[in-house]
Amino acid sequence: MNHKDLIDRLITITEKIALGQYGEAKALFEMTKKGSYPPDINALAEAFGLMLVRVEAREFHLKQTIDHLKKVQAELELAKEKLARENIGLRQSVYRHFSPKRIIGQSKAIVEIVEKALKLADMPVSVLITGETGTGKELIAKILHYNGIRRDKPFIAVNCTAIPDTLFESELFGIEKGVATGVDRRIGRIEQANGGTLFLDEIGDMPLMSQAKILRVLEERTVTRVGGSKSIPVDVRIIAATNKDLKKEVKEGRFREDLYFRINVVHIHIPPLRERKDDIPLLLNNFLRIYSQRYGRKNMRFSQEAMEILKKYSWPGNVRELENEVERLVALAPYDEIRPEDLSEDIRQGFSQDSVSVSPLSPPCSIAEMEKKLIFDTLKYTGNNKSEAAKILGISREGLRKKMQKYGLI
Repeated sequence: MNHKDLIDRLITITEKIALGQYGEAKALFEMTKKGSYPPDINALAEAFGLMLVRVEAREFHLKQTIDHLKKVQAELELAKEKLARENIGLRQSVYRHFSPKRIIGQSKAIVEIVEKALKLADMPVSVLITGETGTGKELIAKILHYNGIRRDKPFIAVNCTAIPDTLFESELFGIEKGVATGVDRRIGRIEQANGGTLFLDEIGDMPLMSQAKILRVLEERTVTRVGGSKSIPVDVRIIAATNKDLKKEVKEGRFREDLYFRINVVHIHIPPLRERKDDIPLLLNNFLRIYSQRYGRKNMRFSQEAMEILKKYSWPGNVRELENEVERLVALAPYDEIRPEDLSEDIRQGFSQDSVSVSPLSPPCSIAEMEKKLIFDTLKYTGNNKSEAAKILGISREGLRKKMQKYGLI
């Protein structure tokens, strides 16, 4: 076989191996043996062999890479499906959490508030929620959002008292990159709430300059970032809340009248807890159940005496104060039954003050007579338990004994 034929044979063998006919590899190996073929053919056969090895290694590595990518893709698909399921679960959990059924209360005022909120849930109107601190204004705002057509869109809450005046505009409206050294572009809260709800808590504390810009958003449905010139369209429902009398704030020039009318399309007022005493036992037992489970004290209960004191307390901090008191009791009460002496000092003092309150129609009496009556009523309330009575009255047992002796109550 002449030199040209050997080269042609070598090329043919190499092509067959490249096409997957690996049985030809033996023939290629034979052509690399010294003495059997000319040296240049040996060298060419070795070169072809090395080339095939490299190509095969590259193909093997490529196949491994492809297999790995397929595996990663399959894992990503599974993760995506799991995330979608978890997202649905979380949304359903949020919907349940802010379901009207979770509102604790049977008073007429609470029933009417929930009914009103459900009627407004699908409507795009602005709502103003008023009430004292701790009455649950944000909870009503979330019921309005999560029970309406915007439930799958963002609910963005802004506490107007927590943002400094100098940062208020950039926080709400956003800021463009390069407005100041080192400042990056940032989307404001209004844009974040696009398609959903913007909850402006304590709107009565909003700076006047920002009030004017919020009014413009309500009128034009656009927002312009700080340092920008482009008007960005937004679809945002405004729900505002305050513990202030906005009519008074308007008269005194601290709140814009035009903004007041814009946000007060519908007004919801939440009465304080002292005006709906019937809801207090329901709230107490609800929070007791929640925190008992959380802290592993599942058999806790209120004694009749403790419940009476809690019902009569005025609750200046409303539901928030009540919840905090129940959590403290669950954490610190030594026994499963919560007793009067377990209650915080403010509540015990509040009960003592209520006990000495005199009706406007009652005849006046001396301080000594009032003190004597207070001690007598407290002893009667505690079943003549002097230690318990002393704690409720905020004095020592020895101090109580001396007063009892003074007033002839021993």
